[in-house]
Amino acid sequence: MCGRYVLYSKEKFKKKFNINLSQNYNISPNQNVFVIDQAKNVVKLKWGIKPEWKNSLIINARLETIGIKKSFASLKRCVFVSDGYYEWRRRGKLKIPYYHYVPNKFLYFAGLCNNLGCVVVTMDSFQYLSEIHSRQPLFLKENQIDSWIKNDRSNITFDEIVNFHQVSTEVNKTWCNSNDLITEIEEKTQ
Repeated sequence: MCGRYVLYSKEKFKKKFNINLSQNYNISPNQNVFVIDQAKNVVKLKWGIKPEWKNSLIINARLETIGIKKSFASLKRCVFVSDGYYEWRRRGKLKIPYYHYVPNKFLYFAGLCNNLGCVVVTMDSFQYLSEIHSRQPLFLKENQIDSWIKNDRSNITFDEIVNFHQVSTEVNKTWCNSNDLITEIEEKTQ
């Protein structure tokens, strides 16, 4: 499941959306994030929703259950804009972080939102990504954003290769925020 991601391409973001961006290499739940809303405007919302009957923050929604869970019934569709995301591989008691990205492109995640917050829609991981984690965001190509927002999944397929590499466990600290967090480190076998 997606629990951290990055958005740092200031010039590309400014050119595409005409918004000044503060680089963030460690976006975590409860932070304000940029999403594309139903009107195709880029707005800031809190990452996470808290249904009145639940005491915990929900940050992800399984694609398989968004149509049946009451937590998501009143939510509208949105799209998260990112440069990439982190996922952790379990090795025994260890959780090892990996950075996932498509070189030189934004990575768009399907999402759901209301006026207060937003969640990332997740799905079973592609086979080659499942060695890191069993779930991944539902990726969208830029030309599929409109289809997702209109609830038309008929032409949503993602055939780009998502690269990944191991990164420092410093990403586990929400207060750490530098480009070193996405730098590849040598993978250690344990």
